[in-house]
Amino acid sequence: MSASEHNKYALVIAVVATAAALLMVLLFYQFQNLVANAGDPYEYGKIASGFVEHGFIKLTRRAASLYPEFIAVVYRLGGSNYVVILLQCLFHAVTCVLAFLLGLRIYNARTGLLAGFFCAFHPMLLRYVPDLHMESFLTLMCTLTIWTTVRFYDRPTVVNGILVGVVGMCTTLTKGVMLPYLGIFGIILGVFALKQRSTQRVAAVFAMFDAMAVVLAPWTYRNYQVTGGRFVLLTPGASDSFLRGYVFTRWEFATLQKPPYTDAENESNAWFRIIARDAGTEWEKDEVVDEQNNARVVKHLIMTQPLDTVRKVFVGLFTFWYEMTSLRNSLVPGLLALIGGALAIVGVIRANRERRPSWLIWLPIVVMNVFVALLIPLGRYSVPIIPLLMILAAFGVDTLLNRLKPGLVRT
Repeated sequence: MSASEHNKYALVIAVVATAAALLMVLLFYQFQNLVANAGDPYEYGKIASGFVEHGFIKLTRRAASLYPEFIAVVYRLGGSNYVVILLQCLFHAVTCVLAFLLGLRIYNARTGLLAGFFCAFHPMLLRYVPDLHMESFLTLMCTLTIWTTVRFYDRPTVVNGILVGVVGMCTTLTKGVMLPYLGIFGIILGVFALKQRSTQRVAAVFAMFDAMAVVLAPWTYRNYQVTGGRFVLLTPGASDSFLRGYVFTRWEFATLQKPPYTDAENESNAWFRIIARDAGTEWEKDEVVDEQNNARVVKHLIMTQPLDTVRKVFVGLFTFWYEMTSLRNSLVPGLLALIGGALAIVGVIRANRERRPSWLIWLPIVVMNVFVALLIPLGRYSVPIIPLLMILAAFGVDTLLNRLKPGLVRT
């Protein structure tokens, strides 16, 4: 298949994905009753309006994210929430095209096509397009980051290392879930470089980490200034998430006998009020102080209840893929993840046999799954790596199709 044919298929995927997103925004989302259509449930629009009117004056975990900064840029240019949603339709389309390109680059054209179309119609990816959730923006950034790592793996130059560092850190500033994989990827590529005794490859890895530091430095300095001289590397809230994980992974919530987003949320909030009161403060008055108070409780629970901590993490490996607001709307992501995972295993086995660098796709899935399981593993947090799972699943389908027609070769 020629480059012009690749471009044609990428364009087809972009058009189809954009149409699917627009249909979700203009038609299906308004009339469905599976999920609430609050529009801006986490008040990102309000946060962005505050940036426009007053600048960045208070450090919170949602304010300390590139997503409200992106919305603020739209507002400053005269746009509205509707413009943000239209842009999120484009984000969805670009994500699908990136899935196509990754599938094409690592596997073959048919895998890329299947991955692109799987993403275009995936209900979990479409669900977050019509309102001000960060998932569409974050999913694009995560997929783009993996695209840069694949380029870097193929051509470990200083320029490509800088590209990984800049894009990867921008993704991390949107939400910190990508940071652990960036560290692991850099270490792996560094080991490869040392084994090959390649000065150029070593320099490329250093360039990646240097670029990450350069992007992170002004962000951390801003946090330092806003908090009156307290060091906050990215954002507060890790301890908050870690503690919520103990509640959200309990049996009654993991099995969805009780609704997690109401009962578990209310129980967690009541717990945080008690922690703040015992520390002589007021919860949600200063999230940096809340983080310090919660961190002390985290250390205490890890030391005194290690088995419960292990339980929380183990259960979280599974709830990460399905736990939504109710049993009914958790069945869809859970079933799709199960099917995608089964097909992915088929693809990974073949990829290992053919010595393809499939780890570039499955390792970020594993790292993010484990990292989020350490914190608060809810179903919507799996959305940023769904395109990667769809790429592996597409190669699994390609493998099964080849078995049905063993003489058919797709390049």
